Formats: sequence, C-alpha cells, structure tokens
Amino acid sequence: MRRSFGFPRRPKVAVAVASIGAFAALASCGARTALDADLDASAPTDAGRDGDATLDADADLDARVGCVPGDFPLTRAYPSVMLVVDRSTSMNTAFGTSTRWVVLKEALAAALPPIDRTIALGALIFPAGGGGACVAPSAPDLDPALSNASAVMAKLLERNPSGSTPTAESLEVAASSLAGLRTATSARALVLATDGAPGCNTTLDPATCTCISGTRCTRAERCLDDTRTIATIARAAAKDIPTYVIGLQDATNATYSDVLDAMAVAGGKPRTGAARKYYAATSRAELDAALVAIRAQVGECTFLTTSVPSADGTIVLTLDGAEIPFDPSGVSGWRWQNQANGEIALTADQCTRASRPGVAFKATVACEAPDTGASGAVDASEVDAEADSEADGG
Repeated sequence: MRRSFGFPRRPKVAVAVASIGAFAALASCGARTALDADLDASAPTDAGRDGDATLDADADLDARVGCVPGDFPLTRAYPSVMLVVDRSTSMNTAFGTSTRWVVLKEALAAALPPIDRTIALGALIFPAGGGGACVAPSAPDLDPALSNASAVMAKLLERNPSGSTPTAESLEVAASSLAGLRTATSARALVLATDGAPGCNTTLDPATCTCISGTRCTRAERCLDDTRTIATIARAAAKDIPTYVIGLQDATNATYSDVLDAMAVAGGKPRTGAARKYYAATSRAELDAALVAIRAQVGECTFLTTSVPSADGTIVLTLDGAEIPFDPSGVSGWRWQNQANGEIALTADQCTRASRPGVAFKATVACEAPDTGASGAVDASEVDAEADSEADGG
C-alpha cells in the first residue's frame, strides 16, 4: 500500500524522548528525530548534508519531509553560523592603536567562547591567495560544528591580511555550504566581517566602473563590485540564509557605509533603531557589542522531525510521558514553525524542560487516521510487517 506524503491539517502531538543535555540560553533549543543514523546526542552538530547544494533560484534548500509511522526520539538542532571573514590587504589599515585585522581577531576571541556549545560555528576566510590575488576559497576553512571556537581562532591566527576582496564569490561558497545542511530555516546565518570594498569582478569595465577607493582601475578586478555582492546576499536571504554585516571602518571614514547598508538590508537582518543598517564597528567596543547582538538573535527554540504526518495522520509530542498540547498561537505547548521542513517550535518553559539531562522526549507519528475503536498507538511490529508487505509489492 502506497502512502501519500501530504501534511496534516490539524496535527496531534506527543513527545517521549531520548536524553539531551542542558545548554546555554544564547542559542535556540531544537531537536530532530533520530531517523538519520549519523545524528545522535553527542554529534557536533545536528545538521546533516543533503548532497551538493547550490543557491539556484528555483531550488528549495529543504525538501518536504515525508511521513514515516512510529516513535522517534528528538535531539537538539543547533543553529549553524558561517563566519565569512575578510582578510584582504586593507584589513591591515590602522584601527585605533592597532589594525582592523588584529582588533577583529581579539573581538572574536572574546565573543565566540560563550556560544561554543550552543551554536555550530564554521569559518570561511577570504581571499584564498595573497599578493593581490582575487581567489575565493573553493570551500569553507571549517564546516559548522559545536566546540569550534578554538579551531576558528586557530585558522585566523594562521593568516595575515593579503590579497584582494572577492566578497561576492566567497559569500556564494559560504551560503552554498550552509544550504547543504539540514537544520531549521531560522537557524542558518552568515556573519560577514569586512571593511566594505568588494572587488574582483572581471566582467566590469575599468573605463566606466567605480574604482575601489585609493586605487586606479587599470583592470576590472579593481572595480567596486557592489551590485553583484548585494545580489548574492539577497539571493541567499531568499533561500532562508540571512547575512549579518559587520563593517570595520574608522569613525572618520564612511567611504563604504552606503554599500555596507545596502548589503545589510539585502541580507534580511539589518540593524534596527540605528542610522546605519549594518553593525558599524569603528572601535573594539562597538565590534564587541555587534557580535553580542548578533549571537543573541541567531536561532529560536526549534526542534526538527524527519517524519511529518500526512493529511489524515497525527503527530503527538510527549515530554517525560506527558503530552505537550498543540497550540498554533505559540502561547503554550508547541506549534509548527515550518511544517514542510518538519520544524517544531516550543515555548520557552517547555524548551527549558526539554533541555534538561535525562529528559524523555519523543514524537509519535501516524500516517493515516486510526481505525474506529483503535487506541491510536502505532505498534512497531505492525510497522515492520507493513514495510515487509510493501517491499513485496503488497
């Protein structure tokens, strides 16, 4: 018997669960079922790759989740953040009593440890070459993982500013990498730290383009590549990968502020309540504040399930054997955050309970309405027997 992979109109939920540890409140609470064999409570990140992902405008980052009947333990889904760090020659510019590069590393060294166990961090440092090269990395330096703060800092300490600024191409690589991770749609993000002068677009005309400040456009690579960079950021945001923009500039130098503003707006996470839409870091203190503000925004209390009931099916969430009520208003219990992607959001109090060590937290999924008089429980032997029947063509 074939089952359609539709989605429930008014789902029911129960969650009984495998134990998950307590984590800091900076990141979201989240979980996914253990249908994926490589995902367990000790894994560095819940996000598994869905093959070679790109930012094709017509492609969905997450396929619709089908229905599989049974009981599934839920595990934490962590936000995945890719730091996209500009190390071009201009990052050697004086910044207070130091340089932009040194101050950025010091600020990251302070901001990353508090989220080391609650956000899966990755890093892409660009350009890949030196000596004026316009070479974007072909892959991130580090894929997102928990406890990656020290590894990120080690990568930064290995590098010094050098080369040009292939911002658009580097963002494309970083966003495509995040697109290959299955996590909550609200839990992916790029954090771009740059001094705001993207270049390296060989299709531009040096005779008519805007030159990067302080240079002569003797070749296309020295043209300001703002239009392509903004479009790349907007395309990622349209695929649920927002970009937070940190602009490192001297307080008296606003040369690229308009470009940085446009990038921040395109990224879908502009700064609110401030004249500038990007996170302006004209000092170490401002950079620290920007990183703290960004890390507080990434992720919500989201769980993932890899089995979503069909239109006539049910899903019941239980926490230590007690059913959590479905509440689409989000006031109490749980609600669908993105049903097609199997995203479940819990209220803060339920999230705190679900994060405690030893808590039993599970989802029970039925793909069809129970027979009249049936208890509604799904017996594992019946599921196995039905699977065998279907394999035999029944």
